[in-house]
Amino acid sequence: MAININKYAEDAHVFLREVAQELGGRDDIDHAARVTVAVLHTLREKISVEESIHLISQLPLILKGVYVDGWDITREFMSEANTLDEFLYEIREHAPRTAERDFGDNQQTRENVMAVLRVMRNYVSEGEMNHIKQQMPKSIAVLFE
Repeated sequence: MAININKYAEDAHVFLREVAQELGGRDDIDHAARVTVAVLHTLREKISVEESIHLISQLPLILKGVYVDGWDITREFMSEANTLDEFLYEIREHAPRTAERDFGDNQQTRENVMAVLRVMRNYVSEGEMNHIKQQMPKSIAVLFE
């Protein structure tokens, strides 16, 4: 069985184009990718390993790799964020060199996170998104609405 790498790349590119559109209609795939990586890496620190596996099983293959890149599954629940502001801070911490440009203030960070989550809903089942939301403190779960 041959591996169609171009198809996997195109699937990821489609996802990132959708994120770019949600981020304001710009065709800035690099910006969309940086925001997506920060969101995925922050989510994986906030949800269980089992929930992470369910989540990534529904993402395009390359985004599965992005999700697990640098992931230490022995350090479950590394995120200590209990408030929305703390969670948004952690998002920006996952993009330290570009945080100001990619996220700006809390309001922009919140909008960017919600943009990625809206696109994820096109790929991830409603049930799975609800499971992830349920693992979040209520102040953070508002991002999933």
